[in-house]
Amino acid sequence: MIIIVLVAVLLFTVWDVYRYIFWRTRPKYLSLILDKKGHSDDYYARRDSAAEELRKAPCEKYEIRSDRGEKLCGWYYPCGEEKSKKIAFIVHGYHSEHLETAGMFFEEYRKRGFDVFTCDNTASGESGGSFFGYDVFESADCIKWLYFLINEFGADIQVIMHGFSLGGATVLKMSDACPPVVKFIVSDSGFIDAREILKPSLSVLYPLFERLTPLLAGYSLHDTDVSGNVKNSPLPFLIVHGTDDPTVPFSMGKRIYELCPNYKDCLFVEGARHIESIHNAPKEYWEKLDAFIAKYMD
Repeated sequence: MIIIVLVAVLLFTVWDVYRYIFWRTRPKYLSLILDKKGHSDDYYARRDSAAEELRKAPCEKYEIRSDRGEKLCGWYYPCGEEKSKKIAFIVHGYHSEHLETAGMFFEEYRKRGFDVFTCDNTASGESGGSFFGYDVFESADCIKWLYFLINEFGADIQVIMHGFSLGGATVLKMSDACPPVVKFIVSDSGFIDAREILKPSLSVLYPLFERLTPLLAGYSLHDTDVSGNVKNSPLPFLIVHGTDDPTVPFSMGKRIYELCPNYKDCLFVEGARHIESIHNAPKEYWEKLDAFIAKYMD
């Protein structure tokens, strides 16, 4: 009986660890143990204040279905009374939602005459789905959103794909499959391969989880590798990363930059942690973006 109980407890714990990493709803007791604040209080205050301001902004909400049949929700924020043909498509990260990320960029994009489109990725916010795709699902969904925007606003729109963390990996993953309306890619704290993030943290459990994911979630972690997509992309890239990133190692940002085959630039912010570059170095961040906008957009 003791052995049976111990095995049952072990299986239960392994299942909950899997849910914690791949599922939208985390086990509460693991969240209490493992969840830690990754940023300073002033970062959270700025992020949450900007999210609340964006929540009040006029917008149009859209819904589409993913290829997996899940409901996907997106929000379009015009910069003025008339819609612009310039759109900043902002893609949030892991266990996040659209307001947390787009809020910190909306006002500056609006000043530059950009409408902002942002969505809740699969298994996030108001969108459906149970499993995170670690860029596999998210990139396919964002391609679908791009064609939705073309159908809705015309083939003459000009789009910046601007992603953060998992969203940064997402825009890298889709970079060789974007329609011509996308003018350049901005990847902020994106990873090059989810396996390199998961293996160190999961240790002996990783091989088991690697085999479980195709069965439960319907994709292979092998497919999260963005290196081939970046190498085959015709687009310009702006790669942003903080040197003190504890979530996605800074070395990944440098490797991604080296992979980019076309025009590229980088912003490596000294001392910045994960997705903190806009908080620590806003002037430098927007100078880089403005240079890309002037070079690649009408």
